[in-house]
Amino acid sequence: MRVSVVIPCFNSRAWLSEAVASVTGQNLPGCELVLIDDGSADDSVALIEQLIAITPLPTQFARQVNAGVAAARNAGIALARGEFIVPLDADDLLAPGFLRAALAAAQANDADIVFPDRLEFGDFDRLCRAGPFELQRLKRFNQHSYCALYKRSLWQQLGGYRSNVSGFDDWDFWIGAAASGARAQHLAGYPFRHRRRAGSQVHAVRERYEALYAQIILNHPQVFAAERERALAVLRGESDFRAERWLFDTHYMGAVA
Repeated sequence: MRVSVVIPCFNSRAWLSEAVASVTGQNLPGCELVLIDDGSADDSVALIEQLIAITPLPTQFARQVNAGVAAARNAGIALARGEFIVPLDADDLLAPGFLRAALAAAQANDADIVFPDRLEFGDFDRLCRAGPFELQRLKRFNQHSYCALYKRSLWQQLGGYRSNVSGFDDWDFWIGAAASGARAQHLAGYPFRHRRRAGSQVHAVRERYEALYAQIILNHPQVFAAERERALAVLRGESDFRAERWLFDTHYMGAVA
């Protein structure tokens, strides 16, 4: 198996069929689909079972008590059989041809990670270009989408996604990857399609930015040795991350390259 696309699902019935179609339409031999229901309260499970019955791809499915997207991704990747992993949320889409192009780029460049730009759609539309995959940049803000193709061995090396930074678990993962020396390759022309909608997780994450970023710092003591005391002060309410939050908000709105 070459590539496993892992989709966590939580009350995702409204969008899941479209997300799955963006995977099955890739027409990549050696691709599998892994679906993890994270304790949905709607009828997502019934839809998942219907989709499994008609999908042309090898498919795996598991259910768990609601534990958040990081735990659901980890559960899916643990089941995955592919050499490469592509995480995809149930309301987002892969660009046509992305898997084939990303796999070719990984093999041609001996890359551990192949990352795309981000095309936002839904409530508004814009193209946000990913910046260089550099630890010093990633320490201050995350200019990369969660959706990329990377080696399953990298996930194993890093111990998976951390659940103590829910919502920023992808940022935390990329910091760990960059600190480990992972080789990353930008893929132009196949932007990941991120649905912007009211009520999505990012709105809640922005409200918890200070605590989440402080925890990321504490998760990587060797990377953030100089920032540890400041992070602890933020958690005590004695300081803030005003400049870093500005970078997060500005980049998320698409203004920082």
